[in-house]
Amino acid sequence: MADKIEVTLQVTNEVQAQELRDAWLEIVAGRKFAHAAAIDQGTEAIMERARTALEIIETAIREHPTTGQAGRLVRFLAGIYNGSDFPFDLTDLRSLDTELANACLDYLNYDRLAKREVHHHLSGGDRELHQWLEDYGIEPALRLSERQETALAELPEKTGRDRYELLDEAVDDLIDKYRRKTPAPQR
Repeated sequence: MADKIEVTLQVTNEVQAQELRDAWLEIVAGRKFAHAAAIDQGTEAIMERARTALEIIETAIREHPTTGQAGRLVRFLAGIYNGSDFPFDLTDLRSLDTELANACLDYLNYDRLAKREVHHHLSGGDRELHQWLEDYGIEPALRLSERQETALAELPEKTGRDRYELLDEAVDDLIDKYRRKTPAPQR
């Protein structure tokens, strides 16, 4: 007969206590851990809501392409596709009707699981997404190089000026420089 082992565990709330009981039952009795089963069922429900949500989003874009809502939906999909190139302002969700805003949230809830990229779920795939980006004039965000970011971050302390003010001035100078170099179109 094996030596008896005694273990004492302390939990801080009833949820942890229930999870510990469920885990113990799974270990000693082979019973399915209730929390894991709920997670599995939850994931299936999330995936099903996401499929429906994406159909709603695609339908709205296709059936009402000239509306502001369609443009916001395309920007949302672009943000899901590549958020660093196509940042999406979450306040744009406020401008969507309830059904479309909820569809975006349902798809975003699925996307956080990182199961598959959005363009693989779109009925028109990557090609259609890129066509929508072109149709709505959505281009990747401008970014500074690491060297430029570091140099810009040091300037406010050195100059006593706001970094956005400095960046605006630098971009204006660049625009002026190239305007002077480029001949005006002849009439």
